[in-house]
Amino acid sequence: MGTAVFEVGAALFGGCIGSFLNVVIWRLPQEDPARRTLGGRSHCPSCGVQIRWFDNVPILGWLLLRGKARCCGNSISPRYPFVELLTAALFYALASWPPFGSVFLTDAATGLMSIDMAAMGAFVASVIFASMLVALTFIDFDTYLLPDALTKPGMVIGLVAGTWPGVAGVISPDPMVSLELRQLLASLVGLLVAGGVTWGVRIAGSAVFKKEAMGFGDVKLMAMIGAFVGWQGGLLTLFLGCVFGAIVGSVQTLRSGNARIPFGPYLAMGAIVTLFGRDSILTWLFVDWPEWQRNNPSSVMVMLAIGMAALIGLLWVIRRGRR
Repeated sequence: MGTAVFEVGAALFGGCIGSFLNVVIWRLPQEDPARRTLGGRSHCPSCGVQIRWFDNVPILGWLLLRGKARCCGNSISPRYPFVELLTAALFYALASWPPFGSVFLTDAATGLMSIDMAAMGAFVASVIFASMLVALTFIDFDTYLLPDALTKPGMVIGLVAGTWPGVAGVISPDPMVSLELRQLLASLVGLLVAGGVTWGVRIAGSAVFKKEAMGFGDVKLMAMIGAFVGWQGGLLTLFLGCVFGAIVGSVQTLRSGNARIPFGPYLAMGAIVTLFGRDSILTWLFVDWPEWQRNNPSSVMVMLAIGMAALIGLLWVIRRGRR
């Protein structure tokens, strides 16, 4: 019962956070950095009239208004309820996915339930991480920018979150070093490795194509992601982001001839996949895959070719889009 209530409560809370993220996505790129503030009531983007609280209820408000503003009758973008629904779904998934959702412990003798503070800390860290990825994704879609106002604090939050078990992992098995310090080091190494490797890819791509192949915002985003998911998760995210970006960019190029795509959303997509499936994917890559390799030696070259093709394809698409 407690678990079901927690999951439903997480989804409802996620919808409310999604409503706030819509404000962040809309206002943050427009604010003066010297006087940046996200405070104040929401206003209609078409006529500027203040939106009433009962019209601002996540998802339900848009449905009751049938996608039309009460004040001026102009259309309300379906992206607003989509962001709210997406955030609610992510919160629900995290609340029901171990180890994030395993926050309740039941005493076998008494049947009483208690909260596992380590699991609760991992859950809180994961929903903050997911929320920041949602905001950065849609800002990047709109502006082709990843604002420092999110990525830099995200690095700090990731390092703090890394001290909780089940977030970034553990970097050293040395029992003489405290568990909290080993977890913090795992988060710090994740930040440095993920950000550093992405920076190296950016430099190499620019050298090959004689033009900037990747924005520095992507480097800072990957550093933030590495702080949350550790160095292995960071590298996995970069690989998945390259695959997703190359596929979408190639399809877009073939369909419209416009190859310009933001890279941040596909890194965010890779980070979400990593957040939910890091252990399973890494186990498959480093346990199950080597077992298959022993019977199929050519698999190493196949994997290398796929990875290089995805990376080259993505850099080619980005370069075409920056012409």
